[in-house]
Amino acid sequence: MKISGLSNILKITVRLVLLLSCSWFAQSAHAYISGSMSCGNSVLNSNYTFEPGERINVYFSGNCRAVRVFPFGAGANLEITNTSGNDPATLFVFDSYSKTFMNQLGLGTYGAACLGSYQPVNCPGIPVNGVVNYGYNITGTAPQSPGTRTASIKLGITAVGYPNYSEWINTMTFRYTVASTACSLGSSNSVALNMGRFNGADSGSQSTSTGIVVNCPVPRSADIYLVPTQPAVNTTQGISRTTLTGLNMQSTWTDSGNAVNFTSPRRMYLRSGANTINVTFKPQWQSGSTSVGAFQAGYTLLINYL
Repeated sequence: MKISGLSNILKITVRLVLLLSCSWFAQSAHAYISGSMSCGNSVLNSNYTFEPGERINVYFSGNCRAVRVFPFGAGANLEITNTSGNDPATLFVFDSYSKTFMNQLGLGTYGAACLGSYQPVNCPGIPVNGVVNYGYNITGTAPQSPGTRTASIKLGITAVGYPNYSEWINTMTFRYTVASTACSLGSSNSVALNMGRFNGADSGSQSTSTGIVVNCPVPRSADIYLVPTQPAVNTTQGISRTTLTGLNMQSTWTDSGNAVNFTSPRRMYLRSGANTINVTFKPQWQSGSTSVGAFQAGYTLLINYL
């Protein structure tokens, strides 16, 4: 009876050893060996803002040094996962080397994309301490609905011919907000100015000014144009005709006193909140003019946001 009991115990013990051995081999078959490359990567901004429907185009790059030899090169891996926000953008990574969008491939697999290069047949081999620079673009179209979204973007490598040598070399959080960033008028879109009565003797000191208020949700730069309705007399000095024969009008930027150039914009920085664009108008008589009467001079202010 004792021998029989010992035999049963031995059988159970052997079965346990076999089960544990099988489990270890199963894990090793799916384990990836990391540390084949050492990389320094660019850092994305904490947040990007896009207009609804605007094209997304964000560049990222890195510099890698091979710790192990890559006899047949390094295939590129990609994984994009939307992590928060409703109705996220469909994001891609554009490979400027092959002029195509990268396929999303997990670790241990590789396609035609090589890290930092393009070869129509095989990826170039990389020796130990060999340097590989890369640069790619996150692209897509911003959703129409406002809100903030985040996505996890991973760039990895797999040694061609040695799929166990595979790792993520750059894991990024891409955070973007969809919001209307267009500025709006804070004043009337039509302004009528009255210059009062004047004659040739005092027209040199006569002037009137106006301020156009522009409200911007975010800081941005803009090119400002002032376009006269009547024909220009001197485009670089901001002089144009009025409806009264013999009377011209000069336009200047009030803050600087510089003449408006009708053919070249003024670059302005518009801060978040209210901004005032001030323009001054000053009448000028043409030499020898004796005209009298009422007159008009029209202008259109154009703002081109950059």
